[in-house]
Amino acid sequence: MTRKAKTVWGVIIVVLLILVAGYAFCTHRVASTVPGHVYQYTSVNGNNKLYMAFSKDSDRVVVTADKSKALKANQSDSNFESIYNKESKNGTWQYLAKGSHMTLSKTQSGQNSRWQYNRVLVLGNKMYAGSFTYKIANAGQGIDHKNTTFQKVE
Repeated sequence: MTRKAKTVWGVIIVVLLILVAGYAFCTHRVASTVPGHVYQYTSVNGNNKLYMAFSKDSDRVVVTADKSKALKANQSDSNFESIYNKESKNGTWQYLAKGSHMTLSKTQSGQNSRWQYNRVLVLGNKMYAGSFTYKIANAGQGIDHKNTTFQKVE
C-alpha cells in the first residue's frame, strides 16, 4: 500500500471515529439537557402543541398547552410546585431521561399512561426522537415510527 493510500485510509478512519463519537455524545445527552428547561412538543400530525417544564430537582414535569404557564413554572421552585399542584387535578406527570430514551408518564384516576421516545438525539436547542412507544390507559398500546421534535423554548 502506498503512502498516499495509507493517508487516505487514515483520514477516513479518523472522520468515522469523530462521527461515531459525536453521534454517541448527542444520543446520550437527554439526562443532562432536559432538567430545568421548557420544551415545546408538537404532535406527530402537527396540529397540537404542548409545553413541558421539566423539574430541576425531581422526576416531575408540568405539561400544559399554555406556554406562559410552562415558562412561569420554570422561573422558580415555588412557581413549579404551585403550578404542578394546580395541574395535578388533570393528572400528575413524571419523566425519566436515560441514555438515548426519554419516558413521560401520566397518572390519572389510578391509571398510568406512558410514552417512551426512542433514539433521542440532542442537537442545539432541539431533541429529535426517531420513534416512540406508548401505552395509554384504557386505550391500548403500540409504536409510532414517526419522528418527533422537542424545541427548547426559554
